[in-house]
Parts: sequence; C-alpha cells; structure tokens
Amino acid sequence: MRTIDNIRQFITSEICGGQCEHINDADLLIDQGIIDSMGIIVLLGFLEEKFAVCIEGDELLPENFATLTAISTLVDKKNGIAAGG
Repeated sequence: MRTIDNIRQFITSEICGGQCEHINDADLLIDQGIIDSMGIIVLLGFLEEKFAVCIEGDELLPENFATLTAISTLVDKKNGIAAGG
C-alpha cells in the first residue's frame, strides 16, 4: 500500500472514527475540519511508528500537514523515497 493510502486509511478510521467520507489527496485537512490539533498529535505518533520517521519541530508546519499529499511527501522525503509514494 502506498504511503498516502496508509495515511488516508489511518485518518479515516482512527481520527474520524469512520465518520468522514472519502478524503481526496488535495483536501485541506485542517481547514475542512477533517483533522484538528489533537488529531495531528495522534497522526504524528502513527507516522513515527508506521514509517519509522521522526518529525522534527521545524517540520511541524501547517503546510506539511495541510493535505494527504503534503503529509505523504514529508514522510517519503524523510525515508528517501521519490515523490509519488
């Protein structure tokens, strides 16, 4: 499963509790109320455990968590994977 699909599945099942409809790659997660500040914290734990990455303080920027594409790009970059995973 691609990085972006793993993240989408986690947000849908664990953060939204199955209450959100399909999340598109470019949906604005925070602006559209799909994820809030507590959700970001939960998501960080998932990303660190699932993908063995450490998100540094200077990477905790709104633009890095704005969309599924932005989050998966950050994770793939930290893992040395070319964009698109």
